[in-house]
Amino acid sequence: MYSPGFAMGGVGSDIAVDAADIALVDDEVKELPHLIALSKRMMTTIKLNMTFSMTLNFIAIVLAIIGTLNPVVGALVHNTGSVLVIINSSLLLKWRKK
Repeated sequence: MYSPGFAMGGVGSDIAVDAADIALVDDEVKELPHLIALSKRMMTTIKLNMTFSMTLNFIAIVLAIIGTLNPVVGALVHNTGSVLVIINSSLLLKWRKK
């Protein structure tokens, strides 16, 4: 199992901060559990966004091949999917561990 490296920005050397996977800006170690929970939530969101966008694009391509989806509607579907992915990702800004 992979164990990430942490560095404290306030007391750590520049080399430790550069080598670390996660660098804390201040010396507040109590924020570490929130950071780990947020990173897990972020990976879940990334996987969901990738699955959604690839599925939507695959369906749009199939519909375009059989002639149901014209190019203008296809572009609108693609752009709508992109906006939904951005909105879903932006929800992480307000996320707090329950």
